[in-house]
Amino acid sequence: MKTQLIVSALLCLTLSTKATEAEKTIKTKPEKVIVYKNGAQIFRQTQTNLVAGENKLVFEWLEEGVSANSIQVGGNGNFIITESEYNDKMPNLSNVADLKYVKLIKQLKDSLALVDYKTEEINYRKEILNTEKNVLLNFRLYKGDAKKDSLSFLKNGLIYLQEKLTSIYNDLHKLKKEGEDIYTIRLNLQNRLNGVNADLGEEDVADIYKTNHQITISIISDVATQANINVNYFVNTAGWEPMYDLRTDGVESQVKLTYKGIVYQHTNVDWTNVKLILSTGSPQCNLSAPELYSWYLDEAKPTYMYDKSKKASAPVVAMSEGSGRASSEKYEEAEQGAKQAFDYVATNDQQVQATFEIKLPYSIASDNKKHTVSVLQKDLETKYMYKTVPKVDVTAYLLAHVTGWENLNLLPGKASVFYAGTYVGQTYINPATTNDTLDLTLGKDDNVVVKRVKQKDKSKEKFLNDDKIYSFAYEITMKNGNTKNIEIEVKDQMPITHGKDVVITKDNLGGANYEESTGILTWRQTIKAKDTKHINFAYTIKAPKDLPVVVR
Repeated sequence: MKTQLIVSALLCLTLSTKATEAEKTIKTKPEKVIVYKNGAQIFRQTQTNLVAGENKLVFEWLEEGVSANSIQVGGNGNFIITESEYNDKMPNLSNVADLKYVKLIKQLKDSLALVDYKTEEINYRKEILNTEKNVLLNFRLYKGDAKKDSLSFLKNGLIYLQEKLTSIYNDLHKLKKEGEDIYTIRLNLQNRLNGVNADLGEEDVADIYKTNHQITISIISDVATQANINVNYFVNTAGWEPMYDLRTDGVESQVKLTYKGIVYQHTNVDWTNVKLILSTGSPQCNLSAPELYSWYLDEAKPTYMYDKSKKASAPVVAMSEGSGRASSEKYEEAEQGAKQAFDYVATNDQQVQATFEIKLPYSIASDNKKHTVSVLQKDLETKYMYKTVPKVDVTAYLLAHVTGWENLNLLPGKASVFYAGTYVGQTYINPATTNDTLDLTLGKDDNVVVKRVKQKDKSKEKFLNDDKIYSFAYEITMKNGNTKNIEIEVKDQMPITHGKDVVITKDNLGGANYEESTGILTWRQTIKAKDTKHINFAYTIKAPKDLPVVVR
């Protein structure tokens, strides 16, 4: 009998051990993250021992916002993965031994929030009373600016001032006392909260309220074996946007473009030393190609419908067997000498999207703040030219005509412009609308002086029968005070008309390129260092004398 009890106990112990080994909770950290414009693909992996038969591995404490349809599981070893399941394990506060402390901390934090609101209210009331006091004291009657015959009015006014100021100072005194009491209450609450946190541990309290996001993987193995298991899934609580710097040291250097990614995430899981990849793709977009349907004009409202069955399911990133080990790659030791982060980025161009693989490990905290990741840096072919429109502004602006950026997989985004180490301003790069040449305005150059003068001896008005003839002549002078030659584009204009009664004659274009549809005159000149050039142009307007002609 005793022997049977011992055998039964050993059998129960064996079964209990098998059950424990067959279901394991796995704690991992993100090792590789592909960040899309909206969303991210998270890659995790683990190495574990499987028992013969059925196994369940529970990857726990995952990110918020996991798309269940996007989960993919793979691995290396002699076993079969039968299924994967996603679930949220809600916190069970009834089993928390220190629940009373948790409730106490919540009450203390709520009380602190109310105290802060009360403090803000007191400060607002103080501000209103002080404003009212300043208005009263600055009124001209009380400053002695009143007329001599307003003595009785002044006496009445001073009585009102005394009563009002007394009321204001009394209210301010009460608010001061109220603020001191509130401060004491807040100090006591904060000290009590600090004491509870010191005893219990604030991190432990925070974990009590957290939802445990889990992926459970079912595995069948013929024999006990060691296995490498990797899992990846899509989350919608992360993303990135592009940001650019455009820098040039001067007219003899090329514009240097720095491509940066501004990454954010609020998954409630920090990404620590992960292999980071930025993708220009948008996996949440509908992957169905658009189609056209019949357009009936006799219907009240033409309707366009898409086949809902063709809608794309949740985004999935293909994962080959063992690919979860990507983060275990060793990074080559950098050569001596300082390098930039973008020196460790590999670009992979694909037909529909591009990816930027950051070869250095990155850490992105789950704080929803913007974290800057350097993507690449490239010198762009640059041609410098000055531009001036002296009719509007006699200032000469330095422009950089930049080419060679088209194949850099740029996304629409803001760009900060720097010239000779000085911040100039911001522009916007939109590859969908920008021409092959990107024009950057780098600022004014006071060394290039431009003047536009109306030549009075050649600008006249006279009558001819029933018409009035206006003659205009202008001279534009440009002086290059720089020590190097410059190219400058000058724009002016002649008036245009759609009527037959007004005739405009181009007397002298001064060698300009004239655009008939707009009347714009364009000159491109090369001015040597310390040299001056002149441009002259003239035109005549013939119009009926009773028709007013406005010339600017």
